[in-house]
Amino acid sequence: MNRTTKVLAAALATGMLATVTACGGSDDAAGGSNEVTILYRPGSLSDSAVSGAQQAFPDAKIKFIKTADVDTKLGAALRTGKDLPSIVTADPIRYAPVEGKFTDVSKTGFTPGVASGYLPWKTDLGRTASGAQLGVPIDVGPLAYYYNADAFKAAGLPTDPEAVGRLVSTWAGYKSLAQKAKAKGKFACDDPSQLFYYETWSKAFGFYKKDGDDLVPDIANTIGKTAFDRAMDFQSSDLCLNVQSSSNDWNSGLNRGTLIGFLQPPWVGGGALQTAVKGQAGKWRVATATPDGYASADGSMLMLPRNSTDPELATKVAIWLTNATNQATGYVKNGLFPSALGAYASPEFTAPQPFYGNQPAASTLAEISKKAPQIVKGPDTDSINAIFQQAIRDAASSGTSASKAYDSAVDKATQQFGK
Repeated sequence: MNRTTKVLAAALATGMLATVTACGGSDDAAGGSNEVTILYRPGSLSDSAVSGAQQAFPDAKIKFIKTADVDTKLGAALRTGKDLPSIVTADPIRYAPVEGKFTDVSKTGFTPGVASGYLPWKTDLGRTASGAQLGVPIDVGPLAYYYNADAFKAAGLPTDPEAVGRLVSTWAGYKSLAQKAKAKGKFACDDPSQLFYYETWSKAFGFYKKDGDDLVPDIANTIGKTAFDRAMDFQSSDLCLNVQSSSNDWNSGLNRGTLIGFLQPPWVGGGALQTAVKGQAGKWRVATATPDGYASADGSMLMLPRNSTDPELATKVAIWLTNATNQATGYVKNGLFPSALGAYASPEFTAPQPFYGNQPAASTLAEISKKAPQIVKGPDTDSINAIFQQAIRDAASSGTSASKAYDSAVDKATQQFGK
């Protein structure tokens, strides 16, 4: 059984793409070759890209469709062959089983020279086992430690980003920091289940492993077990506020001054944090180091379903939407961290950020993005991870031991995705 067959089997097990592969459908969509329809999630493209696309391509007819339910709409379109978008924000790994329904952009304009302008590991995540490049990179999610420097000072903790970074660079150091914060009635951690996720990221582990040319599930792995135990240690020691990011309780903890630090990617530490807090501008900082190594979420990519749109034109539009200028603006205005390397040198990107006490926070995050490993992912990585995260959350209320909670999560994930 080759990699594609195994990936497809996993996808069929969850029903994710069953109807797509069962019904061939048509590769055509309504519209002409110069019509470019972009189906995208809210917050996945920069405002400048959305507002400027038509002017950048005056001879094309550009239409943006924003929806939170991209995968459902895309799955229906692939199944029926109707209403296929020209470009869609999606995860190539998820759609590798039906890669023939998408354009290999390496043959339509996403040349090696163009690809070299993006983070290499990000670009590689869009490449299938057959060598097809199914995605043009959008954002990434470098993991960093965000903290309120004033609150840290009041708690007797270091406030300089380098000093905080040294502490958070090991699990022992992070635990010591969290314990000192707790002694002052504060929390330097928000969600212990996220600590599990981030530890696996830093080890490039996504519950899959390469077996020759195949990609197979790897659920009961020592990396996952270590990550689970560490997260449970923080939880059982009451070192985290036990709130999920962007929730009402998370926002309340920030504004009450109870939550004074956390590990998160920039769409939380940047966008959600700045939206949530009141009167705290200038007090927050970003530390580069994270426990046991650098880590980054992979974010989204632009994929091109095969339809009546000119594939060369659609590829040009996808590349323009994700160029360095649009990605730099997307970070400043929308909290989307760039995968385009040119964005890291742009003036708006390197400028001091008032919210972070004039720290050039974006440059700090850029270093993490460059050093982060490429996660070995499969089509069910996120679903498997969710099972382990939920087991950690459930243990908080049930009092289940770490070993029993882990074994239960392994059994559940193996039953659903391990075959």
